[in-house]
Amino acid sequence: MWLKEGRLSTPGALLTGVALLAGGMLSAFTHLSTLRLKLKEWSGASEVSRYEVEKGMLDETAAHLLTGSLLCVLDAASLVIGMNVSVTKDGHLFGFWAALAAAISSYVLIIFIFLIPRLYSAYVEMNDVSPDLNGFVSRQSKRKQ
Repeated sequence: MWLKEGRLSTPGALLTGVALLAGGMLSAFTHLSTLRLKLKEWSGASEVSRYEVEKGMLDETAAHLLTGSLLCVLDAASLVIGMNVSVTKDGHLFGFWAALAAAISSYVLIIFIFLIPRLYSAYVEMNDVSPDLNGFVSRQSKRKQ
């Protein structure tokens, strides 16, 4: 984008989206941390628990959520700086700041896409959703049961 002189025509809209996504990811993290505490409470003082897989899933998802939130903050900062130093007369963001914002935004989008199935999987596992409804069991494996 930087080399081809690409531009972001509405950096304000992207800034708004990134800020909302950061808040959403932080909110999801707080819910996951509460769920993680609940798992620890259920397992008690024992070292081995039946929830070890779920704990691992929650820990990995929480790390992705925090990474995504941090990247959203960096993306918002790059957009704000770019909107103050590198804007055309039409309000288009260009140059290094446009390329940086586009790169970070693309990576945040990838993280977000990876998080959706992980969050749903944690929900399914923790709430014992019926195999008919959880979306992770194929029809062939249902017939074998």
